[in-house]
Amino acid sequence: MYLLDSLSNNDVTFFIPPYQRNYEWLTDNCRVLLSDVKKVAASNLTDVKTEHFFGSIVYVVEEAGFGLPDKYVLTDGQQRITTTMLLLMALRDSIDDPAYQETIQRRYLENDRADNSVEYKIKLKQVETDWEAYKLLVLRSDVPATLKNSAVHQNYLFFRKAIEPLPDAEKKNLLEKGLMRFSIISIQLEPDRNPWENPQEIFESMNSLGKPLSLADLVRNYLLMGKSTGQQTALYNGYWLTLEKRLPGTLSEFIRDWMQADQHKSYKVARENNYKELYGAFKDIVRGRSVEALFESFVRFSHPYSIVCGLESTGHQRLDQVIFDLNVIGVAPAYSYLTEVLAAWEAEALNDADVVTVLTCVRTYLLRRRVLGLTQAENKFYPVLGGQLYELTSSPDLSDTLFRQLSSQEYALRLPNDDEMASKLRAMNFYNLGRSRNYPRLLLSMAEESLTKARPKWDDPRLQLEHIMPQKMSADWRQMLGEDPEAVHQEYVNNVGNITLIRHNQELGNKSFGDKKETYAGQSGLQVTQNRILDRDVWDAEAIRRRQDYIIDLITVHILEIPKRFRRASNWNQNDGESAQFDSRRTLNQLIGETIEYVSNPMITAKVISDSRVLFESDEWALGPLTKVLKERSGATVSKTSNFHGASNWSWDGTKLVDLEL
Repeated sequence: MYLLDSLSNNDVTFFIPPYQRNYEWLTDNCRVLLSDVKKVAASNLTDVKTEHFFGSIVYVVEEAGFGLPDKYVLTDGQQRITTTMLLLMALRDSIDDPAYQETIQRRYLENDRADNSVEYKIKLKQVETDWEAYKLLVLRSDVPATLKNSAVHQNYLFFRKAIEPLPDAEKKNLLEKGLMRFSIISIQLEPDRNPWENPQEIFESMNSLGKPLSLADLVRNYLLMGKSTGQQTALYNGYWLTLEKRLPGTLSEFIRDWMQADQHKSYKVARENNYKELYGAFKDIVRGRSVEALFESFVRFSHPYSIVCGLESTGHQRLDQVIFDLNVIGVAPAYSYLTEVLAAWEAEALNDADVVTVLTCVRTYLLRRRVLGLTQAENKFYPVLGGQLYELTSSPDLSDTLFRQLSSQEYALRLPNDDEMASKLRAMNFYNLGRSRNYPRLLLSMAEESLTKARPKWDDPRLQLEHIMPQKMSADWRQMLGEDPEAVHQEYVNNVGNITLIRHNQELGNKSFGDKKETYAGQSGLQVTQNRILDRDVWDAEAIRRRQDYIIDLITVHILEIPKRFRRASNWNQNDGESAQFDSRRTLNQLIGETIEYVSNPMITAKVISDSRVLFESDEWALGPLTKVLKERSGATVSKTSNFHGASNWSWDGTKLVDLEL
């Protein structure tokens, strides 16, 4: 049968049930459809009879009563029928012939035989999210700005713009010679007679766009399965629509994080290739639970979740600031845990000061780890940490308890201590730390707040990182740096002591130090940019090292402060199963700042600067490659494929690293 014959049948109205996904066709899909319509029309105009197969339409019939059109509840075909209707509206609104316009309206878009329960007698009832924009287009009313970015309105505009320049005759041909020759297979399901024809199970297996159902689509379908149309509509409007409005575009991620918080267990990230696996796990979790109770749990969890994601605010300035900082750091793996923390606050298990304390500790933990480049194992850790929330909320010392919990994990999840932080900050490229250099910008903004109680506005377009000694040196700068300016520049240009934060419309570049000081001292300068800079006449290696120590102290002692007992401790679980085996990273971590000796020649030494690197002859090395180079220097025969166990070739205090018990 032909698609438009079905759409013109006034004995039928079409209904898209709540378990269906929202309208998702893209402009590219619409472009392909319009191209197919044009090809069919052009072929039929040459007297070559041509049709285009438009797939199947699968539906369940709900009888409406004597004299009223039946309701076709669509299981498959929603996207194609909706797009066809949008094309018909665009044709209606671009054709000059009023009678032709009304024919399209009465035959395809409205059904005069429908009763008043079908709003405005519109022939295709959309899911609630798409309904308002679709309804206004059918009724030829203005679409408000809030709905103009919807896929329904955008695709209507695409069709309208594409066909507007055509003469009326060609537009009519698109309908009469093109779209009217699109054929379909119409499949009616009868689940009451044949239980295996379950429309929602069929919906899960069908995919007209070639795009798999998202986790949110599958979960919504599962929970509404078996309910009457009225019950489905009530549950959708009462609960699911709240989720869609509160968490636009993130519902699959939300479902996964709800699962993690519910089970205190890690699940795979909600990506397309994981949806079916996560859906199977979801069904195992909720089997036997009340659908209404699950929807209530979703809505309850969604409010603190939207705050954690930065979609809503609490109205509490300090709390909102910490949440903003967490999202700058990148905290998606911890969303389930942070939502549980905020839910405890909303339930008054934590007061305002308590929740700020907890989230500040999490921020400290994350920033300390990011300075060291650590992210390993965090995805699996936070859901489990949620299981310890009762212990935390019951503690008289939240900070100490949370840092103890954070320090009781495996080595990969350790809380970096002050020594490890200081060593890394001295040696690292601070300017290029993090995504889009957000970490140095955030740390220096927090330093300013520590000094002045005022945080620079993050979205201030003038706020920028500044190299005091410039990235490109002028002759004046070379002279200021002394005998070996290239060496000083190479070693310190991106050092934490040479990077600051200013509010200025233009980069200062390689202006002289004197000119830069004038800018720093004025309105462009922040306190963190004035301290340990304005009191210097010369900006050289010694000045940079002096400010380096000052900034490191600000970061470790004031901004990212941890309780005293953790400052120099080994902040990981040294009794876990992995500790029975030698781990060079654990050993080197405890030797940061110490000098180790090469076993074959104790006169050769290296300084430990991190849990994986040592400083030797001004270069950073891993122990294995350094050992190989030293053996080659000694004249030993070493093949290109040789690898050396560094910890067996280096010692500290007379004991090989591999034998140390620290």
